[in-house]
Amino acid sequence: MRIYWNTCLVLFATLLTFSCSVISKQTRKERSVSLPFEILLKEPAKYKGNTVILGGYILEIRNLSDKTMIIVLQSPLQFGDEPGSRDDSKGRFIVTHKGFLDPEIYRKDRKITVAGIIVGLTSEPVDQGTYTYITLQSREIYLWTVYDNNRYWPYDYDPFYPYYYYRRPYYHRHPYYW
Repeated sequence: MRIYWNTCLVLFATLLTFSCSVISKQTRKERSVSLPFEILLKEPAKYKGNTVILGGYILEIRNLSDKTMIIVLQSPLQFGDEPGSRDDSKGRFIVTHKGFLDPEIYRKDRKITVAGIIVGLTSEPVDQGTYTYITLQSREIYLWTVYDNNRYWPYDYDPFYPYYYYRRPYYHRHPYYW
C-alpha cells in the first residue's frame, strides 16, 4: 500500500511540473508552428504570420522611436521554456516590440523567451559581413531571473551540523583533518 501512495505522489508531482510554462496558455494554444529553428531559417516565408515560441540569449538591444529591437542568439528551449546552453545555438533572430524596453534590464547575456508572430527576414551587418535574421513581432516576452551562483557558506562551521565549533587540532567533524 505504501508503494502505491508513493507512486501516486510522484505521478502527481510530475503532472504539476509539466504544467509550468512562462508563456500563457492562450498563446501556447495559438502557436501554430512547433518546428526546429533550422527549418524556420530555411523556409521562413512558408511560416510567415504563424506564432512561434523561441528563446535564447540577448546579444543587443536597440530602442528606436516607436519600437525596440532585440537581437537574440537562439538556444533550444528546455524544461519550462527556459533557454538551454548557448553552445547548442542554431542561429540568431530579431524580436521587435512596440514601445520602450529598458536596456539596463534587457541587457546583453540575459536569457529571454519570446512568443511572437513571424514577420519575415531582415539582413543586418555582423562584423565584416551580413547576417539574415528571422524577425518576430512580439506577443509575449519573458526575461529570466539572474541567479547568483557564487554563494558560499560564510560561517566557520559545517552548514549541516547544528552547533558551532572552534578550530582546534584533532577536533573536527569529518574523517580527515582538512
